[in-house]
Amino acid sequence: MLWWVSLILAWTPTASAAPCCAQAGSVPSLITGDERISIGASLSNGSVIGDAPAAGGGLPVFRDALSTRESRSVLLLNAATLIDGDRLQAGVSVPLQWNRIGTGSRNSSRVAAGDVSLTLGHETLPEWDYSFWKPRGFSFVQLTLPTGRSILESSEALAGDVTGLGHVAISAGFIALKRWSLWDASALIRLGRVFGREFDTGISTRSAWSGAFSFGGGVSFAERFRFGGTLGLDALSAQAVSGGGLDSAGAGRLVWTAGANLSWLRGDDDTLILGYADQTLFGPAYNASLARTFSLSVMHRIER
Repeated sequence: MLWWVSLILAWTPTASAAPCCAQAGSVPSLITGDERISIGASLSNGSVIGDAPAAGGGLPVFRDALSTRESRSVLLLNAATLIDGDRLQAGVSVPLQWNRIGTGSRNSSRVAAGDVSLTLGHETLPEWDYSFWKPRGFSFVQLTLPTGRSILESSEALAGDVTGLGHVAISAGFIALKRWSLWDASALIRLGRVFGREFDTGISTRSAWSGAFSFGGGVSFAERFRFGGTLGLDALSAQAVSGGGLDSAGAGRLVWTAGANLSWLRGDDDTLILGYADQTLFGPAYNASLARTFSLSVMHRIER
């Protein structure tokens, strides 16, 4: 059973930035192994330790003891199932977010839903026969719904109630996977559109483009363990904002996320994954809060 394939994508280096920059993770909920149903849950906790301004050459400014304290915990539930018995599939990701923000004597702690994502995937490049170079490939379309709260509709001075982009977004992409004996590699590319919206506050936004690219690899050892690493880039073009006393052309966002994960196959159908993600190791970065995040994930598979 190719359980290792699912491990590459089971732990997602989600962009754990400040609540004002909250957004869905880069990797969609997909079956990439030989199962027919995949059910998973992950719990992550990240702390913002620096900020990359919109200008300044992409150099981050790290926070000190007097800076705003920000952390975020996310419970992410995801599931995917084959819908034609073979290569077509559908998935869903549902996040619940807990924000903690403090500055001076003021503090905010809020728990609320994040942005729900729906995925339609297809095994476009199946691996019927072994090839040294040809990967296994999956194409996908992902729809993100604004079930979380945007910074533009926040009702708090510290914006502790912000848990999402607040916009409908759609993206399409491709994931390639390959294994050589104990070693494996993966790559993801996606391009999307974040649609404009007029909020109840009287503020309106224009549409923007989004994009992401990531690659990674790992090695299996002791029969049931795997250690892997990833490096990913997430980008969002400038999004103009007007109304409510605001009139801005906006600024693009760029952030790199490096990650490491250790996986343990428990039995034949369950996997535990410990993960770490760091947005301060690679650059340049623009218009983003930079976090370090630890995560624990569990995944259960039901075979075909």
